[in-house]
Order: sequence, then structure tokens, then C-alpha cells
Amino acid sequence: MNLTTIQNYIFQKLDRPLFGAITLILTIGLINLISANHQDVSNSLSHTINIFIGIVFLFMICNSQTRNILVFAPWAYSLTLFLLIYVNLYGIESHGAQRWINLGIFNLQPSEILKITLPLMLAWFYQKCTFNINYKVHFVAGLLIFLPLYLVAIQPDLGTSLLILFGGLTVIFLAGLPTRFIIISFFGLLISSPFIWNTLLNYQKERILSLIDPLSDPYGAGYQSIQSIIAVGHGGIFGRGWLNGEQTSLQFLPETATDFVFSVFSEEFGFFGVLSVITIYVFIFYRCMWMATKMQDTFSRLLVAGLTISLFISLTVNIGMISGLLPVVGVPLPFFSYGGSSMVVSLTSIGIIMNLYSNKSLIAN
Repeated sequence: MNLTTIQNYIFQKLDRPLFGAITLILTIGLINLISANHQDVSNSLSHTINIFIGIVFLFMICNSQTRNILVFAPWAYSLTLFLLIYVNLYGIESHGAQRWINLGIFNLQPSEILKITLPLMLAWFYQKCTFNINYKVHFVAGLLIFLPLYLVAIQPDLGTSLLILFGGLTVIFLAGLPTRFIIISFFGLLISSPFIWNTLLNYQKERILSLIDPLSDPYGAGYQSIQSIIAVGHGGIFGRGWLNGEQTSLQFLPETATDFVFSVFSEEFGFFGVLSVITIYVFIFYRCMWMATKMQDTFSRLLVAGLTISLFISLTVNIGMISGLLPVVGVPLPFFSYGGSSMVVSLTSIGIIMNLYSNKSLIAN
């Protein structure tokens, strides 16, 4: 097998427009992270390694047997449940939450893996019930969402649990859940909101209240939101220039490499920089959803749409969080924030989407 044959095998299932946009976002994110990390070479190198591992997974999944994605769906979901139970019993605790498993070389966050395995399981389940989708099927799908959702919520991880909930409900909606049921459920949620509020921890309540009035506690619950809004405002139209963000260099802005990495970018590259990056994200979203419309079976259509919407719920929540429109819930920005589990999961999701699109008639037949 010569080099040309190997290259053709590796790249034949790759969607070039989508991969080009992903590569561009990864490059911009890496450049931005150098500033966010205060030019810390070790963290930037670690982020580069995370990107490399994620791209390897992307290519591996993209070129794997498509039928394996369908066959191993329940096994992947079951393994994730086991990891979530394990992390709640023996996981590493950091910042008041127990979310990671120490694997020696790196820390694994099982709740990130759930962003793939839950849509995968739901798509597999609805594929099995394609010709008999009714309220009973939707109810079982709801149980498939609730069990891992509970395990994530008690870590506690409110942000990720909300992402999982909305991502899972999106799959159920696309599978044909009646609009009337959605409206009734929405009003039911409003009625039960006092009970939900009482189940939240004090710091979670404070973050939600600080969204209404961050200045009520400027050095406590409102500090992160205030500093982020200042950083975004400092950027103006054209930004202050790479490595010249005052909020970052003076270390007023917290969690600059993870939750508030886009605040760093906003201050240094301004409105036009933010608009350019959001345009790339919109193209990625459009391309993935366009692929979903071309799928010829229930499994592929629901899985591609579910993975895409899961990624862009994270995008929306993160940008809303750094701009003061949503509470601070600790959600990373896909392809941009520092974090091995998040990066590998995001790139693996893209690999699955490309694989299903390149073999869109295989499962259908």
C-alpha cells in the first residue's frame, strides 16, 4: 500500500468544508489560549496535545465501520453510566465538585462523554422503535435521560446537567414528540419551579440571583460576571490587541483558560473578532444540520442533529454566560476552551457526524 492509497483512505470520508472550519476555530483558540494562560508554555503545549488526541479520534471514528456506531450504542451508554457511578464514589474533588477520574496520564470527566453517548443511545432506541413511536417510547427515552442526568446533577454540575437535559429533549422532540405535550410540560416546569429552586445549592442560587443584579455582591457571586462584562466591553470595535488584554494580564478575570476564555478573546480582538469567530461557528452548525437533513434513517438523522445541537447549546450558554445574559454555570466553549475531555469529545462528535454522512445510505439499507 503506497502513500497515496493511505492518504485516500484516511481523507476519503472527511468533509473538507467542515474540517476546514473546525481547524480554523482550533487555531484561533490555541492562539487565544496563549494569552489566556499568561503565555504559560506548559498549558499551551498540553492544549495542543489535547487537540492532537481529539483529531486522532476524529479520523479514527470518521474512517471506522459505520455499523459499529449503531451496534455499540447501548454498550457505550452503559459504560458511561458505570463511569458516572464510579466518579460519584471515588472521583477527584475540585472546586467543591467531584467530576473527574484520575487515570494517571490525565483526568477523565465522564459527564463530557455523556454528550456523545446519550444522543447515541436515544438515536439507537428510536431506530429500534421506528415504526411504533408513541408516548410509551417517549417515556422510556425520558428515563434514559433522567438516570445519567441525576448522576451528573449530584456531583454537583448544574451546567452540564442542563446541557444534557436540553440535548436529550431535543432528540425526543425531533423523534416526533407532539407540540401539545411540550407546551403542557413547559407549564408543568413553571409550576414546579419553586420545588426545583429549593433543591439547588446555595452557591447555585447566588449565581442565578447575581444574574439579575451582579452589583448586589460584586466581590462574591457577581464577581466573575462583572469582570467578564468589563473585559468584553474593553474590547470595543477592534480590540486591544493580542496579549494586551488588561483584565487578563492584571488577573482580574477568573478561569481565563476555561469558562471565560472567550472573554479574553473579546477584549483582545473586539467586536469584529467576535463576529468572525461566531460566523465560523454558525457555518459549522449549518453544515452539520444540513448533513442531518440528508440522512436516510432515523438513527443517523437523530444522532447527527442531537450531537450538533448539543455542541451549540454549549456555545450559546458559554457566550451568554460571559456576556452576562445567563448565569455562570461552568460550561466550556467547544473547540476553544482548555480541557482534554471536552476537546476530545467535541472532535469525536464531528468524526461521528462525518462518518454517518459519508455512509448515509448504509444503515438505511
